[in-house]
Amino acid sequence: MNFIYTVIENGDPYPYAYTTYTQAVNAVKSKHKETLLRDLQYTEEYGMYSVNVIDIPEASEGPSYLYIEKGINIYIYKLPIAYR
Repeated sequence: MNFIYTVIENGDPYPYAYTTYTQAVNAVKSKHKETLLRDLQYTEEYGMYSVNVIDIPEASEGPSYLYIEKGINIYIYKLPIAYR
């Protein structure tokens, strides 16, 4: 069975579907690149831990949950492709 991955950020879908989980995560990283870079620099400079939850494996059941600082909640859904 073939699948697509959709990204929903704070209730709003991304305009594209992805063929792999990695592509979906990379789309999130690309969209929030500036925030993630700032967080990395702050972490390195001050030794603080990041509040971002971005590099996680795909959930075995249900959507995968990612989080970007300041309340950006992201769900990645794995959906089967139906052929008729």
